[in-house]
Amino acid sequence: MRIRMDHINYKLVIPAVALVGLVILGGGFLLYQNQKSQVLDDSQTISYQDVKKLVEEVSKLIDLPEDETPAVTTITDVAKMQDRPFFQRAKNGDKVLIYTNVAKAILYDPITKKVIDVASLNIGTSSAKVQVLLKVALRNGTKTSGLTTKIEDRLRKENLQFEVSSKENAERGDYDKTLVVVLNESSKKLAESIANLLNVTVGELPEREIKPKDADIVIILGKDAI
Repeated sequence: MRIRMDHINYKLVIPAVALVGLVILGGGFLLYQNQKSQVLDDSQTISYQDVKKLVEEVSKLIDLPEDETPAVTTITDVAKMQDRPFFQRAKNGDKVLIYTNVAKAILYDPITKKVIDVASLNIGTSSAKVQVLLKVALRNGTKTSGLTTKIEDRLRKENLQFEVSSKENAERGDYDKTLVVVLNESSKKLAESIANLLNVTVGELPEREIKPKDADIVIILGKDAI
């Protein structure tokens, strides 16, 4: 469903941007305005026409929410954000569109006119808190069907916050022990929590396994997870 521009209330842009703000925190990012040290800049988002034009550009590449105006920020100091998965391929001048109603953040390059990344958000009780969820790839290294869903449900019950980027079979179906693999240093804490809950170890990606393109952690399930 493409966004319908006539449904956007651009008078909401200013308060939406003011709500969002600017600084990195923990596994995601907490946004607030800091005049002394900004890594993002909301000064360009006040123009209704600029936001409208940006949304029109992005809507040609990806389906956008129909009845929500995004908060838009501009990256101005990408060096301070490189340890965050969402910003690894970002550069100064890129735009971040934040849709709080559907809990999505979109990283967009206005020069090449390409969507760089899309992330789910964990929006806390504080209206200014927006956390990008780390992405987990689940791989079934056994012959038991439905194991990835079983383990995902188990982790969800422990209130771990993450997004499943893929669920598929591993290259081998004879893993005895489950293995948690860290692909991104910022995901180390979550990986250790997962390993402790599953009573397994954190290790390296096995030689035959292909590194996923869109994940911070890989969990290869072995027979011990059945």
